[in-house]
Amino acid sequence: MEQSQSSRIRDSPTVQMAAVLTSVYVLFGWLGGDFVTLNIFVALPLVQINSAVRQGSVWMLFTSMFLHANLLHLGGNLLFLLIFGTVLEEQVSRERWLATFLASGLTGNIEFLLIGPLLGQEVGLGASGAIYGLLGAAGGAKGAIAMIFLLGLNLFAGGGELAHTFGLVTGILLHEWGDRAARFLHGQASTKF
Repeated sequence: MEQSQSSRIRDSPTVQMAAVLTSVYVLFGWLGGDFVTLNIFVALPLVQINSAVRQGSVWMLFTSMFLHANLLHLGGNLLFLLIFGTVLEEQVSRERWLATFLASGLTGNIEFLLIGPLLGQEVGLGASGAIYGLLGAAGGAKGAIAMIFLLGLNLFAGGGELAHTFGLVTGILLHEWGDRAARFLHGQASTKF
């Protein structure tokens, strides 16, 4: 039996993640008294601060993915989440979609932790690395390069270029390895790299 349009939308991991990101933004807007710009002091325990992560606040690598600096930051991420997330959810299970989002975001944030301080970048937040991972997983290397070129996406926008780049690479690797693993499990192993 075919799912109704409303249940497909409700069950969409893309729509659910968009709702989570929006809800977190609204919550912190309410707590901080400003719905246009994040009150950094309210969100400080959850924002990725590299020196704090190195001292043991490792949860920041995860929680910072769900915070956004301002309404424009959130809006841009929601736009690209809806574009790339819906493409990927047509290709993979809900679980693989979520794993791709989280793995790409975490990889981007870990890379930001390791290299960011060398570039004078100490504080990071946002879902861009995770969303670039969805792009990479949806299109693989060739598709991601074509999309970046066609849409004029800039990997180096917003100061999170490290997380963007490594999120994208993680998504591409998950796309390639995921397809190879599926072929292997179904007896269609390929030696093609």
